[in-house]
Amino acid sequence: MSEHTKRTNAHHLEFIHTSKAQEAGHTLSITSKGKAYSYCHNSKTCDNELGQLGRTGNTSIPLPVILPEDGVPRYAYTGGFPSSGHSAILDSTGHLWVSGCDRWQQLGLGSSDGGSTGYTWKGGRLWQTQFQKNLYVIDFLKRLDPSLYARDCVDAPKKWIRDVALGGDHTLILSHNKRDVIAFGKGGEGQLGLSSKPWVSSPSKSKVLSSSNADVAAVCAYRNCSFTLDDCGRVKDTAGKCSFEVKGLQRAVDLCRKRARADGMISNESLQSSDE
Repeated sequence: MSEHTKRTNAHHLEFIHTSKAQEAGHTLSITSKGKAYSYCHNSKTCDNELGQLGRTGNTSIPLPVILPEDGVPRYAYTGGFPSSGHSAILDSTGHLWVSGCDRWQQLGLGSSDGGSTGYTWKGGRLWQTQFQKNLYVIDFLKRLDPSLYARDCVDAPKKWIRDVALGGDHTLILSHNKRDVIAFGKGGEGQLGLSSKPWVSSPSKSKVLSSSNADVAAVCAYRNCSFTLDDCGRVKDTAGKCSFEVKGLQRAVDLCRKRARADGMISNESLQSSDE
């Protein structure tokens, strides 16, 4: 579960988009000038050993994250369990950047297609210490829906990807078409919504979470649970270990609705979360 806020002010930096991984203990924020900063807000669960901050240096204060290309960070996403964690950035050109733990291929870099050997990267690492551009996921979305190729010339951060959600050890991506959901990472609890429950999976279309007859407004993830929201903010479909009687999961629903509303994915008149 990660908490997203539209505007915060910490260490004299003004942020317009912040994602706070509650269990993994790290925060990724973006300023009004399009600069990304990261830090560990909980030193007991975050030490950056697996690269979830996407940069080196002092982990306890916000320090800048550098993307190696011209894209300007626009949206921040975080997730993970204590002592692990992964992060994602959606930039102004529509590209996805990922960093952190990749033990279960939750970064979605395409295994050997992304340059790894088996489940490992250079030096046998199971993580990425800097943000990597994930072209594999966008190419996969385009193969699922060729109409997305026509959006290559659109100048918008969400021209291919509408939403991103990071769970404990898995990741969800919602296509701009509001139909296709792709999932990757750990899947043994059924959280990827595939026809089987693979121990680990590279990016695949989620049979359970995708929709052919009704719009998917947003994707959400918490621990080993995945779920989608409809345009009114109602929980639409679920996959994995999702017991909504559990306090933590209900809070995750509330936070996902709040984020979706702040990002303009569900209307302000839709369901109000229980913590508001």
